[in-house]
Amino acid sequence: MKQILEKLRGAVKERLEQRKEVAPVQQGRVLVATQRDVRAPLLNFGNYRWVLFITLLAAIYYGLIASDRYVTEAQLYVKSTKNSSSSLSQLSLLTGASDQAKDALLLKSYIHSGDMLRYLDEQIGVKKHFSSNNWDIIARLDSEPTDEDFLNYYRDKVKISIDPESAVMSITGEAFTPEYSQTLVRVILTEAERFINGVGQKIATEEISFVDGELARAKAKVDDARNRMLAFQNENGLLDPAASGLAMQSVVNELEKTLVNLQTEHKVLSSYLNSSAPRVVALQSRIDSVTAQLAEERAKIAAQDTQSINEINARFQELEQEYQFASQLFQATLEGFEQARVESYHKLKHLVVIQAPSLPDEALEPRKIYNLATLFVLLSLAYGIVTMIIATIREHRDV
Repeated sequence: MKQILEKLRGAVKERLEQRKEVAPVQQGRVLVATQRDVRAPLLNFGNYRWVLFITLLAAIYYGLIASDRYVTEAQLYVKSTKNSSSSLSQLSLLTGASDQAKDALLLKSYIHSGDMLRYLDEQIGVKKHFSSNNWDIIARLDSEPTDEDFLNYYRDKVKISIDPESAVMSITGEAFTPEYSQTLVRVILTEAERFINGVGQKIATEEISFVDGELARAKAKVDDARNRMLAFQNENGLLDPAASGLAMQSVVNELEKTLVNLQTEHKVLSSYLNSSAPRVVALQSRIDSVTAQLAEERAKIAAQDTQSINEINARFQELEQEYQFASQLFQATLEGFEQARVESYHKLKHLVVIQAPSLPDEALEPRKIYNLATLFVLLSLAYGIVTMIIATIREHRDV
């Protein structure tokens, strides 16, 4: 029993000594953790000063350095003289794109093209205005930009949007002075109208020229066929071979009919008058004259070469058919020419200015408060994300 008590006393003593050894280590860990927790806010606040410093620099730029930029807006619509009900093609019905929307996209491409930029630079000095030393160095154009940089800068200052439903185009021009902003958009509208009118006029002119050429060729064919037919008639001394043959046969038939009537009358008179009677003698004289004339006409018909007459008649019919075909072709071409004139008129386009460019009263760019607030929020979010990542890495390292 005594031995058991001594063993218990020794175990308790040993346990107390172990606790004394562990306590300082735990107290040290708590102290280190406490020191880290105290230093962490100080360290985080020091890093957050960069967010405040960058925001302060941006505020100084927007408040003291940034140049005001004025924005002028204009709205327009590409209108065709063709009726809207007939202006939709089958492809447009399938894709939902109208001719007006296609014209608006075409006009947008031209406004943002290098040709338009060169025209504007020649007319109103775009490069000179945007690269002037009067504006801040960040917003202005380089004094000697490349063609690509100049075009990209121009596209950034002239923005275009198209309403997919109404095909109304909105053009906004941004410049460092209100007068130049208005002038920029106004000159763009003038050149855009010239371009869209030129496209429609060119298509119409090409179609009219083509149909006019076809009409001239058809007219030449008619004249050639008529001249060859007239030359053939003059060469053979007749107007119409078939009609001439029918006329000669008609004369013979008429003479034969007259002769039969005279002979019948002569028989009637001879039945009750003497052959020497004046009426009988006169009637006999007429019979002899008609008989002689009939023999003469029959001789004319017999003297003609039947094969030659048939060849002449066939050739004349061929020439006549060629003339009739050329005349019908000319008539159809003439109708097509009139239709082409109407269609070409329908293809003419012009710009309808819904909102003219006005002189801006105040500078809309840069949006200083909005830009500063956006910058501050983004920097704060970035700082928070980076801080959380670093804290997570340190926590895993300590464990």
